Amino acid sequence: MKILDIGKTNYEDALKLQKSLFDQKVKDPCSEDIILITEHYPVYTLGKTSKEEHIINIPENIPVYKIERGGSITFHGEGQIVVYPVVHLKGKKRSVRNFIWTLEEIMIRTVQEFGINGFRLDRYRGVFTPKGKIGFVGIKVSRSISYHGISLNVNVDKIFFRKIVPCGIKDIPVCNMSDFVGDVDLENVKQILIKNIKQLL
Repeated sequence: MKILDIGKTNYEDALKLQKSLFDQKVKDPCSEDIILITEHYPVYTLGKTSKEEHIINIPENIPVYKIERGGSITFHGEGQIVVYPVVHLKGKKRSVRNFIWTLEEIMIRTVQEFGINGFRLDRYRGVFTPKGKIGFVGIKVSRSISYHGISLNVNVDKIFFRKIVPCGIKDIPVCNMSDFVGDVDLENVKQILIKNIKQLL
């Protein structure tokens, strides 16, 4: 498994890279799994279950992409760590459900190292806290290969989430790690996240 930190990216560039890696993986399923880590410049993405009523007032200057992943609409921006695993699930003898559980567990263990109680809710995907949803999951699996992935809010500007109904969930707010621990260094969080990726994936 190779982990590549590609820094801050425009969403379209990261999507093209994911698809290129996916295509390579289809041609050679035994090739090395690749985990991309990035921060995006502001962007909204609409998953397969997005509805018009989930869109409230998206600013005209922020791009919107309709994509193949599961889930509804979400926001990506600076202060949020995004992880895209291009992984062959059969090679790891994993079901899609187990893979999603593992992605959630990576985020749960990461926030727990900062004293934040992260947990799952039966009716939703992602990671939740007493102050709201902090970790997001939206993947696509084709030919047993995953792409798209997860995002973890560290200190992202939450005002952008108020322009939508994040993940189609009306009754649970969005929160940051910084809501619990004040100023938190994103690079430090990233290193702990990477450690948990190596342990669990």
